Amino acid sequence: MLMRATLLLLGCCAVAAAAHGKDAKQHGHRKGEYDKPHIMLMLADDFGWTNIGLHTQDQEVQTPNMNSLAASGVELDRHYAYKICSPSRCSLQSGRYPVNVNVVNVEPTVHNPSDPVGGYAGIPVNMTTIAWKMRSAGYRTYMTGKWDAGMATPTHTPMGRGYEQWLGYYHHANDYWTEGLPLLSTGSVDVCGNAYVDLWGTEGPASTLNGTAYEEELFTNHSLAMIKNHDPSEPMFLFH
Repeated sequence: MLMRATLLLLGCCAVAAAAHGKDAKQHGHRKGEYDKPHIMLMLADDFGWTNIGLHTQDQEVQTPNMNSLAASGVELDRHYAYKICSPSRCSLQSGRYPVNVNVVNVEPTVHNPSDPVGGYAGIPVNMTTIAWKMRSAGYRTYMTGKWDAGMATPTHTPMGRGYEQWLGYYHHANDYWTEGLPLLSTGSVDVCGNAYVDLWGTEGPASTLNGTAYEEELFTNHSLAMIKNHDPSEPMFLFH
């Protein structure tokens, strides 16, 4: 069974809240004038228990920043997730158990015409998501990275689920150098013979970025740009 990363969410929130308080002071807000911290939620696929320095004595594993977040925040060391990609992400994005959302890691193109609500890969269209809930609370919502929670219709995409800006890919995996979908990345052959390139932005294909850098560098730069360009007077929710 694949183990997802221990979520250092509360540590991230603590850092975000501190940054928010600093912003408030710089922009002339009084302490306590608003109480919505900036929130950044980071998720790592297939991140083993001993892939973080504080859980191992292996000197090859050096994660000082994550160790610091855990030390200054709260580590949830009994956080369990589904064993495969799409059910885990559908659960996290919808706030529901996988069994109530999606338990199969099917191709994103799967479609059951007899079921217009839940007959697609990903989150059924009648379910709310964390991004819409955050927007209803006054947050600006941004996302970077892997989606894997549906793509059959515009409603299934990150923008249809409440994110205002996004850079990432739809599939279970892609090639981190070319953004293609080879068999080595996806583990299966799709109806188009794995000929697709899977890298998208808010408005459509991010074709100008294909193959320009290692994908994690593209994603890191995008998240940093979202933070840099965000108006600190508004609460921010960033999923990376």
